[in-house]
Amino acid sequence: MTRCAARRKRQWALAVFHPWVTAMTDRPPAKAGIITKGEQTRMRLHRAAITVFARRGYFETKVSDIVQEAGVSQPTFYSYFDSKEVAYDQLVGEFRARLKAITGDNLIDPSTPAERFVERVALSFLRFLDFLAEDPDLTEIGFFQPPGCTVTKNMMVGWVTANIKQEQKDGLFRTNIDAIQIARGLVGIVDQMARIDAGAKQRTAIARDCADLFCGGAWVGPAKKRKR
Repeated sequence: MTRCAARRKRQWALAVFHPWVTAMTDRPPAKAGIITKGEQTRMRLHRAAITVFARRGYFETKVSDIVQEAGVSQPTFYSYFDSKEVAYDQLVGEFRARLKAITGDNLIDPSTPAERFVERVALSFLRFLDFLAEDPDLTEIGFFQPPGCTVTKNMMVGWVTANIKQEQKDGLFRTNIDAIQIARGLVGIVDQMARIDAGAKQRTAIARDCADLFCGGAWVGPAKKRKR
């Protein structure tokens, strides 16, 4: 087992002070609210890796770029990560874990009143859009840039498909369209709308538009005579 692997194994037993930061030493856990020097270094490396991967892309990023951004040495980097690949996989893995959790939370309760249904779907879209806007650089890495973006979106289609299948069983969505096709449509909408540089108020409006389109479609119905 490598030194880095051994440290990662130990970290699960130590206190967590940040969603992406765990203690990386043999010392007892620090007191609550106190972040150790090692944790601070890991946070800097974590942020630097996100920044550089987003700016340069995975294939053009070197460990030297990350340590320069973080202001640490290459040996320090290798105390926390075995390689650039490991650092990237961890970042993308964290992004996917949160995206999966949000998708699970978006499963609609079958008791939702009909008059509130579109509003509830809008909430699901808003949760996705808010998450993807929360850290643009991390979203760039996990959702938009290769090599991870395609896998992420395929995974998201799978998670959404599971929701849609249950919602079809609950009588919330039509069953004459395969759940995976509905899921692909939803992910496609999220993919495009998340590219808009929007503030919180605009994201709320976009989410409502997404829900209206997703639930009601764009068709106005049978052609009707209109006054010219």
